[in-house]
Amino acid sequence: MRLGSRFHRLFGATLVSAIGTGMHAAALPLLVLQSTSSPMALSVVVMAAEIPWALLSLHAGVVVDRLDRRRVMVWADLGRFVVMVAVAVLVLTARVDLVWLVLAAFLLGIGQVFFDLAAQSAIPDFVSRDPRGLATANGRIAAAESNGEDFAGPPLGSALFGLWNFLPFAGNALSFAASGLLIFSIRTDAAPKETPDAARKSVRSDIVEGIRWLFGNRTLRALATVSCLGNVAVTAQFAMLALLAKEDLGLPDFGFGLLLTATTVGATVGGLAAAAVSKRFGPGTVMLTGKAGVGAAILVLGLVANVWIAAAMMMATGALMTAEKVVVSTLRQQIVPGDLLGRVLSSSRLVVMAGGPVGAGLGGILASLFAVQVSYVAAGVFLILVTLVFYPVLNNRALASVTDE
Repeated sequence: MRLGSRFHRLFGATLVSAIGTGMHAAALPLLVLQSTSSPMALSVVVMAAEIPWALLSLHAGVVVDRLDRRRVMVWADLGRFVVMVAVAVLVLTARVDLVWLVLAAFLLGIGQVFFDLAAQSAIPDFVSRDPRGLATANGRIAAAESNGEDFAGPPLGSALFGLWNFLPFAGNALSFAASGLLIFSIRTDAAPKETPDAARKSVRSDIVEGIRWLFGNRTLRALATVSCLGNVAVTAQFAMLALLAKEDLGLPDFGFGLLLTATTVGATVGGLAAAAVSKRFGPGTVMLTGKAGVGAAILVLGLVANVWIAAAMMMATGALMTAEKVVVSTLRQQIVPGDLLGRVLSSSRLVVMAGGPVGAGLGGILASLFAVQVSYVAAGVFLILVTLVFYPVLNNRALASVTDE
């Protein structure tokens, strides 16, 4: 369906920025190891990029709801452009050290928090709140992110790093510049958000309002909870994937990369097909079937040691997870008022991300005490049980009663 030039510019900005992010994701670990040759240093840099989500996401949601979301994205891209130019200069002048890399990763993480929340909250402004339009837009954005960050960007970044370690960082800086220009060119019909000083609430009050909206709505609360529990299982799966690939499937490093590629291919298909499948079968069916299907795929990975079956299960995981993500994003955009969307989205993200460290830890413990296959079997069974528990709240009939209000 037609989504309009404003969305297409957002899509283009997302794609080019995702490719740059994928280049950076592959080149930064290589630069860290080239500079320090320390696995612990690499871990610190990765942590620095993730910390802003825990520290700033709630406050970023307030900013996204108070200001013009298009401008928030432009400023986020401008800030990340400056950071990447600084990193490129440090590489070019051979002045790279761990402190600068940690700082750069942290600042880039801040920019990503603001950009992602603003972009997701702005989709209804650029498209409409029509369910089919939202689902189509969310699916295309998810496909762009998956292809850029996981498929095109990493091999390009590692190849450019091999030619000249300066190139992937300069390329990422250009990607942020192009993204910012595309977003800046978007013209919106939305009136500027101006709140009288007497009516303006404190930041804390705004954050609390978003949290109350999330946990006060039965459907939103269920969506956040089921996504958090799903993240526990999926993170356990991906955290142990390299070990499964080497010990159980007997794959070399290149083969492990192909498993990740299969996931990305599936994610692209799931993102592009989500709107049509949701219209045909209903959002509840897509979401619950996707959750149970991912659980079944993880379970098969733990039970069957076959390379081709593993590749098929990873592709299915990518497709079902992305379709489910599109449905959840669309439902949230339909239910939450526009002036609260940033805060509710940031609160939801915080809840969902809490499941990641838990899943990674449990997966490692089960693999250490028993075998890597045990962690997969446990994660798969857990996810199927989660689906059954949340069926009464998230089936088509229950969701229709909420979205039709």
